[in-house]
Parts: sequence; structure tokens; C-alpha cells
Amino acid sequence: MMINPRLIKAVPESKKYVFLTVLLKLISLASNILIIFSTAQIIRTQGKSIKFPVLFIAAGIILNCMCAFLISIAGWKASSKVKITLRSMIYRKLLQLGTDYAETSSTAKTIQLAAEGVEQIEVWFGQYLPQFFYSMLASVTVFTVLCFLNVKMAVILFLCVPLIPVSIICVQKIAKRLLSRYWDQYASLADNFLENLQGLTTLEIYQADEFKQEQMKKEAEHFRKITMKVLSMQLNSIIIMDIVAYAGAGLGIMAAVSAFSSGNLSLADCFICILLSADFFIPLRRLGSFFHTAMNGTTAAKKIFALLDTECPDTKKRVITEIPACRTKNILELKNVSCTYGERTVLKNACIEIPEHSYTAFVGKSGSGKSTAAKILCGINSRYEGKALICGTEISSINTDTLYKKISYLSHRDWIFKGTVRETLLEGKAGADEEQMRNVLAKVNLLAFIDDNGGLDAEILENASNLSGGQKQRLSIARALLHDGDIFIFDESTSNIDVESEKIILNLLHELKKSKTIIMISHRKENCSGADNIYFFDNGICKKTGGTL
Repeated sequence: MMINPRLIKAVPESKKYVFLTVLLKLISLASNILIIFSTAQIIRTQGKSIKFPVLFIAAGIILNCMCAFLISIAGWKASSKVKITLRSMIYRKLLQLGTDYAETSSTAKTIQLAAEGVEQIEVWFGQYLPQFFYSMLASVTVFTVLCFLNVKMAVILFLCVPLIPVSIICVQKIAKRLLSRYWDQYASLADNFLENLQGLTTLEIYQADEFKQEQMKKEAEHFRKITMKVLSMQLNSIIIMDIVAYAGAGLGIMAAVSAFSSGNLSLADCFICILLSADFFIPLRRLGSFFHTAMNGTTAAKKIFALLDTECPDTKKRVITEIPACRTKNILELKNVSCTYGERTVLKNACIEIPEHSYTAFVGKSGSGKSTAAKILCGINSRYEGKALICGTEISSINTDTLYKKISYLSHRDWIFKGTVRETLLEGKAGADEEQMRNVLAKVNLLAFIDDNGGLDAEILENASNLSGGQKQRLSIARALLHDGDIFIFDESTSNIDVESEKIILNLLHELKKSKTIIMISHRKENCSGADNIYFFDNGICKKTGGTL
């Protein structure tokens, strides 16, 4: 019946609100029974004694209203805890996966799970779960009350109760497969939409937007069809549950009328039985109406838990929180390191030595293994064989926070968040003063431009879309300079930028090597002029040459 124990354990704070919701619903049911019995008492006395029955009816109505109000609050609190907890779990998992998350789940799918998926689970917690427990208890409660009036009628109604859960289970088998396909198609459509939106300019330049539009149109039509199937299944299952509920209530009413006709039931008791027969099936009928929401919730939960269960880089080995002082001339080393992606070997028995305060260049064509070697050296990629050392200590055993304080990795795709220049720089060093910020901006020759366009509080749009490629790259380097690590790895940092910015960055590298360890990755030999050591990469094999091209 779509009860997911792991999901309940994942959000233990919501249990008390679910319990409170069930309790309030039972109190509301008790107040309904009080109103029915009070009304029956008026019928029994033929209106001669209405004072206390009317008071009880008024008290029941007030109690019902109070319960409805408190139920909405409890449901909101339960669902809010769910949203905060699950989204925090997803976010923490993505942080653990690091740059490997894209290999597990696409950006669009992750966003969909964190947004729409969590919303569906919120409804599962806030509505379906309390209703599930309440419907079981409500049926037993009403059955007990009816037994005091007419056992035969109570038994008839009670025998009809399992028909609704049985119908739900039958539909569930079909719905499980259908909803899984629905979510997969939903994720695929969202993924393609996001990709097309991000590449819209490229599509227009190559006049391929019409082709992509047709693709999106076909996918959207496929999604529409599967959505219609889901809706059709929902409507058909609701009809089945309605037939069971109304047929059961009808049988109960017929039994009550029959007992009254034969003189075995008074008019007042018959009135009670008729109204309670309706209340007997309302909780289960409402549970059935939440069934489809619950199916969406449990399907989303499975996909979220699949993401949360994704194997992370082995963080248990990263126990060293302090990097020892270097006792050798090499601050970074790779010893017979190999790395594979799927069936493709991208690095083969690489041996690299990076002396402290040196300028080392990795040169080679795209896909030759340069970036893979750099990511192993800075701890981003931990899926390798061999030894990767920093100051003689295995990199994979060092805590990532400790490692990233020492190493700054910059690529041509570094992300600049929406905000101000000041906020961007503070990401590199929290608490940096204005003088420090201006100094790093001056080093990358960006200070004059920033001062002329609003200063440190100048607005930066998402991914610095209001800056040129070169300005964005220089701002990213300024942020890294403020971070002030001992090792800087520049991964194609001079690609796709103007000549002026490229010259500024290359001059900066030569200046930095006096006090820092620099690794420059490029497919252009010209950019590595003046390097102390050069490693040429070709199909995963690296060979060392002397410095200075």
C-alpha cells in the first residue's frame, strides 16, 4: 500500500506531525459521531428535548472546524520538514559526488528530482500517509459504534471495506510501470529542453533551431500521450473505487431500512446507521483519491534514493587533515598512474614530477589525458590506479577541504555566480578587505574596468554573461589569487579568450612561479613558453622534455 519505511526514516521529524494529523482526524470523526447521535436524540424525543442535543451539535461543529484548521497546520509542518530534509540530502550528496555527479545524473534530472520530485513526496507525507493510518482506524471505530446498533449491518459494511484496498493494489501494479515511464520521459524532456535553451544561440547560428524544434515537438507529443495514459488510469481507478464505496454504502443503507421496516431498529437508530454508513467509506474513498499522488511520491522517492545511493569517491580514506611540509624537491608526483573512463584508457602509467615553485606545462591535443592528470593531482578525480602524491602523501588520503586550501584549479569553464564583483571575490577568501580585492584585480589588469563600471559593487549576471570571455576568465583568476593556495593549475585558461587577456594571463603565470607552483595545461605549445618542465601527452601516454620552448 505504498508505505516506504526508508522514506519515513529519512524524515523522522515529520512522524510527530503525521501522528498529530491522524489524532486530529479521529477527534473530528468523534465530533461527527457526536453530531449524528445528538440529531438522532432530537428525532427520538420528537423535538421535546433539544437543549443539550443542540449544544452538543454546536460543540461538534466548533470542534470540527478547529480540527480542520489544526490538521492543515500539522500537514504543512510535516511537508515543510520533508522538503528541507530531502533537498538538503540531495545537495549534500551532490557535494560528495563533486564533479562526478554529472556522470550519475543530468542537471535537468537532478533539478527535477529536487523540485517536482520533492513536491510529490511532500504531498505523500502531508496527505496520503496520515490518511492511510486514519482510514484504517476510522473503519474500526465506525464498525464498533455500528455493532451496538445493528451487528448485521456493521458486518456487511466491514466486509465491503477490503474491496477498496484490493482495487488500489490491482491498479498499482499497472500504475507502477506507467508512472516509471512517465517520470523517465518527463526527465528526458526536461533535459533536452534545458540543453536546447542553453545552446539556443548556437542553434540559431547554424540554423538548426527548426530541427531541434521538431525533435522537442515529438518528445512533447510522446510525453503528452503518456500523461493522458496516466490520467486515464487515474480516472478509471477512481470510478472503480467510487462504485465499491457507493455500493457498500448502499448495501448498508438497505440493511438499515430493512431492519427498521421489520421493527428491529428504531427511526433514530436507523437515521444513525444511514449517516454512519456514508462515514464508513469516506476515509477509504479519500485514501483512494490520494492514491495517484502517493504513486508519484513513491516513484519520485525511488529515483531520489537511487541518486542518494550512488557510490561516492571513497571519502573514508580521506582522513588526513594537514599536509606535511615537503621533504623532497617535488611538491606533486604521479607514479605509474593509470585512469580509465568506461572501456577507454585515458592515462597509461603516467610518471610526473612537479618541483615546488616551478612552472610545469602539460601539452597535447584534446583528449590526450592532460586534464585527467591535472584533476588527479588536485584530488578532483580519485578513480585511478597508481600513486598520486603531494609532499610525499597520497592525495586520495587527504581531506578535500585541506587539499583545496592548498590547490586552486582553474578551467576555461569556471562558473561565476550571479551577484556583485565583491561577492564573487569573497568566494575566494571570506573576510577579504577592499584593498586585497583591488590588489588581485590589478594583477589581472581588471581594476580600471571595474572602477569605471560601478566598482566592487558592480552587478555580475549569471555566469558573468555581461562580461567578455577574457574579462570573465580574469575575474575567475582574481578570485583564485585571493584564495592564495600554494599550487595553481590552469586548465586551458587561455582558450576562447582575446589576445590581450591571453597575454595578461601568461605574464601573470611567470610572475606567480616566483612564489607558487604553477601547472599550465594547453594544446598550444606557444602558451608554454618559458616553462621549467614540459610534459607532452599523446593518447594517455606522457613524456617529459626539458623546459623553455
